[in-house]
Amino acid sequence: MRLWVIAGLAVGLTGCVSSGDMELLHREITDVSRQVENLGRQSTGKGDLEAVSRKMADQSSQVLKSNADIQVELRKLRDQIQALQAELDSTSQRLSALSNELAAARDQGSLVQPPPAVPGATSPAASAPPAPAGGPRSNEPTQLYNAAYEDYLRSNFDLAIQGFREYARRYPNTDLADNAVYWVGESFYSKKQFKEAIDAFTELLNTYKSSDKAAAALLKKGLAYLEMGDRSQAVINLQYVLYEHPGSKEADLARARLQGLGVKVK
Repeated sequence: MRLWVIAGLAVGLTGCVSSGDMELLHREITDVSRQVENLGRQSTGKGDLEAVSRKMADQSSQVLKSNADIQVELRKLRDQIQALQAELDSTSQRLSALSNELAAARDQGSLVQPPPAVPGATSPAASAPPAPAGGPRSNEPTQLYNAAYEDYLRSNFDLAIQGFREYARRYPNTDLADNAVYWVGESFYSKKQFKEAIDAFTELLNTYKSSDKAAAALLKKGLAYLEMGDRSQAVINLQYVLYEHPGSKEADLARARLQGLGVKVK
């Protein structure tokens, strides 16, 4: 606005001023024009700066959100790794125990124990069928048990159940008869048939009261009840592990599960 006023005055005064005054006036007009241009450039630069600032703020927000998402994903991955590690440790312990069991079974050799003699009854030797031409099959119990055990290790649980039941039926007085019944329960448990697993563990506890598998059978029986949602029976069986088998590793596991259920234990 000031520029136009000065220009108008310059035109109006042309006839009454000197040439020196006119040059001075032109210079002033030129300076004012430059100032106006500088102000325009400064105004444009300020707008650009604000736009850049807004863009940087948006990018910062996106970076922060991305970092937060990455942290969430890292936590999920860490939890998954911990869960997999725990499962791997459990599987390793289980395989180690099964390997020891299998080695013990192989070392047993012939496990058949003849039933006690009954006065007046025909002796087993007299009533038994003659041995096949190839000689007595003294290692048959071990072969049957080992075959069932290997089926269990391969997760062929139906075959394992069939083999262990056949072993327990044919050789009920051998050292591994109680183990065979226990692995029937474990096979059903692995198949998530918890009612059948409980029946097998109960059979073991009722038939072989002094079995070295009694503590494990009680523990798994309690865990099977827990899987079925029967909390009261689960607590009872887990407490039996503490009372009847104190100091065992099964007692430590039962105590941990009871504490996890909120049950106070000594």
